[in-house]
Amino acid sequence: MAFKSEKEMQTWLSDLFKKGHCLAEIVINYEDFRKNKRYENYPVSSHQKIIQSFQHCLNSFENHEVLSEDVNISSNLGDVLRPDFLLYSPESESILIVELKNLKGPTRQTATEIGAYAAEIRSYLPFLSEGDLVNVIISSEWPSLLCHFVYNEIVWLNRGIICLEPIQNGDEMALKIIDPIIIFKDEVIPLISAKQLGGYQICLYDDQILGGGDYMRLEEYEESMRIALNAMSAKGNSLKAHGFAFLWRHCFDVGLAPYNITVINFASFQTPSLTMYNPIIQKSDFGKRLQKVVRDYDPEGHSRTLDVIADYGEIFLKEFCSPKVEGYSNWETLKPRIFTNTDALAFIGWGIFQDLLFDRIRLMPKHEEADFRFEFIDPLFAIEMLKEIIQEN
Repeated sequence: MAFKSEKEMQTWLSDLFKKGHCLAEIVINYEDFRKNKRYENYPVSSHQKIIQSFQHCLNSFENHEVLSEDVNISSNLGDVLRPDFLLYSPESESILIVELKNLKGPTRQTATEIGAYAAEIRSYLPFLSEGDLVNVIISSEWPSLLCHFVYNEIVWLNRGIICLEPIQNGDEMALKIIDPIIIFKDEVIPLISAKQLGGYQICLYDDQILGGGDYMRLEEYEESMRIALNAMSAKGNSLKAHGFAFLWRHCFDVGLAPYNITVINFASFQTPSLTMYNPIIQKSDFGKRLQKVVRDYDPEGHSRTLDVIADYGEIFLKEFCSPKVEGYSNWETLKPRIFTNTDALAFIGWGIFQDLLFDRIRLMPKHEEADFRFEFIDPLFAIEMLKEIIQEN
């Protein structure tokens, strides 16, 4: 163990900051990591997102000043919040939360403390974006619980975190960026079951059809429908959700809803580890309880999150039609309706589906990319991407 206590680690780091040193000068593999191109052409994966998070944080390492060191930053009387260090980077205009850990024991505290510090900082700076908040965890050990916390924060919540460890460098102490593979050891290219994606249709009814009006009158509002899709994507991203939506219309006079939007969101309880026999889950009392929830209630992803996303889109639709939610089901059932005797008009994604889509575009051959122009993603292009990651059976 490089330091006997967190206090010793803090004193060492404090002395270096007082002498004018910055983190970039203390991290021995700083330059090597910044120039690391190994993951540049990888498809979206856990490793890539962790690498990107680390490299994003490094942009604030070359020049910073100490805002606070182990003092109470709470604006509420009676509350005590003492981050080890808060730094300001004038180059990136970011605030760095530096959290020191020297024992396995306090691992659970890390998640609570970092979240509390970030919340308190926003009481002073309410519009500080997630990208301008850099979390630096310096730990002598990286137990599984701490790695799981970091993985979840980076991969699913898109937070900027970098992981460092103190090491002996000759006669002096230094910091080193840990190998990202420690955070998550398996390269993850998402493979998702169609039943893990729950959703429904927002049917866009035109009340004038009942009076014998033009069946395709709503065609003049297609741009407004696309704006509604964009709104749903923005709301999905703000909720840290993962899903997508298709806008489509019937080719013929079928029913009273000439236009439809199929909205899909990830059904978190339908993960294979919960829906199928898993020996690890079977040994865990909590895992068994979750499996019982799946057996008793069969949650298919029609959560409040999905409704919030759809409701936000409907705000823009109610101006010209009567939207109504119908057809609660999963992707396996809903997909054929979009592409059977219909015109698929537009696609939008949020969360990991948006990441995967733009990663696919980035990896296109240059001659194809040159011909690829769009305001909204071509649904046929999107469905090919979805076929690669969604398993029908």
